[in-house]
Amino acid sequence: MSTKTLRLAAALFVVAATSSTGSALAASQTSELNVRLEIQSGCTANLLEGATLDFGQVAGTPTNDIQRSARVSVSCSGYKPATGPGAVAPTLGLSYGLHSDGTQQRYVQSGTNKIAYSLYKNGYYGEAWGPVGAVSGGPLTINNLANDTPQEVTIYGVVKKTDITSKTPVGVYTDTVQIVLTY
Repeated sequence: MSTKTLRLAAALFVVAATSSTGSALAASQTSELNVRLEIQSGCTANLLEGATLDFGQVAGTPTNDIQRSARVSVSCSGYKPATGPGAVAPTLGLSYGLHSDGTQQRYVQSGTNKIAYSLYKNGYYGEAWGPVGAVSGGPLTINNLANDTPQEVTIYGVVKKTDITSKTPVGVYTDTVQIVLTY
């Protein structure tokens, strides 16, 4: 075999070897992807599905105060209450709403017309329910939230019969109250 033939055979062998296994110049590089998940303790307060404090429909002057309620579910995940002197239990506060006049009075409103209503912590309407720092009727204290079991809390509302007369303008009266869970 001549030198030219041997060189040609060697060149064909190199071409055949690289074409059958892919490029001889292939390379790889590795990097890292950092993955993170943080689980925190926390509590939530949510109106139960479909819960609205709806005082209903009134025509004329009501003969009794209008009393209704709505329910809130309060739950915590991984929450450990503080213990010892100075420990404070979680609280559920209710703002005075969108139409408050700067006092502790709440109002439902239609246009410029307002009707007063009140929110209470109990069904006998004896203890007003307000936000943290209220002069009277502050937030509701919630106990036993460390067991991860949701607790239902009832918000009681009343519109006094004397606040609606036959002269009260017709309309749909609404308000929005913020629910603030502090833990």
